[in-house]
Amino acid sequence: MALQIYTYDADNSTYVIHSQNGLFTNPFQTSHDGTDGEIVELQMYLANDDASFYYNDLTLQALPLNLTGVNNLNYPEAFVTFKIIAQNEQPTAAQWAAVASGSLVTFADIGSIGFGDTGYKPFWIQTGIPAGTSVQNITQI
Repeated sequence: MALQIYTYDADNSTYVIHSQNGLFTNPFQTSHDGTDGEIVELQMYLANDDASFYYNDLTLQALPLNLTGVNNLNYPEAFVTFKIIAQNEQPTAAQWAAVASGSLVTFADIGSIGFGDTGYKPFWIQTGIPAGTSVQNITQI
């Protein structure tokens, strides 16, 4: 196996896999209030499931790389935002403001020669929808 992306299910005290071997095997979903606009934040985890492998200089980025418009005639400059911050605590508004949508987040080495770290590395993802957004499904992020 390799690196996987998880969320933590506190009700069942288990980690739920969302991306296995780079594939969207169980994609996570968010719902947003498009009338007033809304930001949703979710803590996720990156984990190595094979102790015989280690990784150096990893980066993670939400896709698509280009801006995703919301098709609002009144606000043609309105876009969905996708931000990532690697840390355990929920980021503050100031920390999110300092991150550009679609920017890369870097993880420290996961393991080293002879030692594959299989611990869960926390990160936060933020998706934002501006006010006045029409009802739609946006996929392949």
